[in-house]
Amino acid sequence: MLDAHQLTVFAAVAENLSFTRAAERLFLTQSAVSHQIARLERDVGCRLLDREGRAVGLTPAGRTLLQQARRVFAALEEAQAAARYAARPDIGRLRIGASSTACQYIIPEALREFRESFPAYSLSITPGDSPQTAERLLSGEIDLGLMVRLERQKKLEYHELFEDELRFLVSPLHPWAKAGRGERRELEGQHMVLYSRNSATFRLVERYFLKVRAPLRDWIELGDMGAIKELVKLGLGVGVTAEWTTRPELAERSLVLLPFPGMRLKRTWCIAALASRELSLAEQTFIGLCQAVAGQLAPRSR
Repeated sequence: MLDAHQLTVFAAVAENLSFTRAAERLFLTQSAVSHQIARLERDVGCRLLDREGRAVGLTPAGRTLLQQARRVFAALEEAQAAARYAARPDIGRLRIGASSTACQYIIPEALREFRESFPAYSLSITPGDSPQTAERLLSGEIDLGLMVRLERQKKLEYHELFEDELRFLVSPLHPWAKAGRGERRELEGQHMVLYSRNSATFRLVERYFLKVRAPLRDWIELGDMGAIKELVKLGLGVGVTAEWTTRPELAERSLVLLPFPGMRLKRTWCIAALASRELSLAEQTFIGLCQAVAGQLAPRSR
């Protein structure tokens, strides 16, 4: 059986690609780090690190072990947290993953009420787009992921929040705003201002442009909806978003939303968790609070 301390030392070397930096991080001598790595390689039965002078790299076996080691660390943390929760149900830890849009519009109100019910809980929010959030759930890095669901994964359980529809976002001075609609034949010539390339939203938009035979060629990529809206206001391009993220701007008429010509682009927002484990009372409460917040968004976002 592998030793957890050896895995910790190995992970420090693998993540820093340096025996010296790993030793500094773990408050060990460099010879102690080298000794632990040598023992681990003997126990595993293969070489995990490539060493050429001071340069350190991971072998294929080393990359695989690093992925598995991270899962082991996450499982140990979960076991520790579960034991603490069993002893004191009012004390625990909740790790949430969410996109910047969800962090801005959905999570704050839910967390405010969550704090009232679980004041002693430790909370952490890890920003990331939906595909990255799903990966973090599967690896055990987070407990709940607020995300856009593109397709179902068997290892995840989904708690739906609401469905929205993506639309083009333009300045009131844009020709489309004056016409009251987007023109399909003009799509290819538009400068686009889009959310992160790794996001579920970008994938949906990219599929749409390919389907209407107007592949994306010219776009600015940003990871913040507020920044996207500001660039669109300045007339630097056409954005894509849902109505619930732009209500103040629509009310003051500084931005205009227009439907996608030819089809409707819809997203399903949800909170996901590993299907293999039972949710704690705190997690169930947080999901319920997010659903309550979503209920205020959904009637006007459908």
